[in-house]
Amino acid sequence: MKSMSNSVAWAATKYILIEVLLDVVYFPVWWYTKGVVKLGRYCIASLAMRARNLSLGIWLKNMFTPMFGQYDWQGRLISFMMRVVMLVYKFIAFGVWAIIVTLLFVFWLVVPVAAGWYALYQMVNLPLPFLPS
Repeated sequence: MKSMSNSVAWAATKYILIEVLLDVVYFPVWWYTKGVVKLGRYCIASLAMRARNLSLGIWLKNMFTPMFGQYDWQGRLISFMMRVVMLVYKFIAFGVWAIIVTLLFVFWLVVPVAAGWYALYQMVNLPLPFLPS
């Protein structure tokens, strides 16, 4: 009876260790293949959603359409200037969001490498390339 429980415990331990080892080995492969693809799709969808939320296409399409039906030259001038101001604001907001999304993507690529480098630095005193020794 003791050997059976021992064998089950050994089999479970062996299975868990193999799974953990395979997960550790597979993690960077997933991170830089499927993970990057998923994050890239998310970033593109996020930028498209932000452009849609800011209505950039609609504002550009109606750039020269007078607001409130004011078809005289003063109404057209005020409408054009107001739309220019709004478009500048909206493009700045979109640009800030694009920078944030790009930084997220770069962060995704750099974090595992930096974590591995810092782990090696702690274990074998590997010099850090960007800090003076």
